[in-house]
Amino acid sequence: MFTESLVQGSILKEVLETLKNLISEACWDISSSSVNLQSVDSSHVSLVQLTLRSEGCDRNLARGVNLTSMSEILNCAGNEDITTLRAEDNADTLAPVFEAPHQEKVPDCEMKLMDLDVAQLGIPEQEDSCVVKILPSGEFARVCRDLSHTGDVLEFPVQNME
Repeated sequence: MFTESLVQGSILKEVLETLKNLISEACWDISSSSVNLQSVDSSHVSLVQLTLRSEGCDRNLARGVNLTSMSEILNCAGNEDITTLRAEDNADTLAPVFEAPHQEKVPDCEMKLMDLDVAQLGIPEQEDSCVVKILPSGEFARVCRDLSHTGDVLEFPVQNME
């Protein structure tokens, strides 16, 4: 059985809201230590790799999920809700449960899983030659948004100062 609880379920909701525009379906590879999603967009240009640390599974599982459907279901959760994803070993459904901090009622729903035949891509380990610390992410996003009116490309030349 697989059970994964996210205290800040809104983060998963936002991530899937973004990913569903790039990839429509993906296979979640679940192990005793993590939940991994790896997929390539339909034009085979973008590779998505997402890892959630987990201790909620007693054996390895692979579950195919339609990300558009999952995103729509996760939109039912409030921003403060604890989101728990559950799947039985041989079941063909995923059951998200949303627990509001100050309410007793929890809506029940299930999402049909897909049978996807996907191969995992090997991503070689790479050491970064430089790490750049710019600004707080909110301020950096605002700067990028403001600069989007001037062009489509931002270039950051970097030198190693050591």
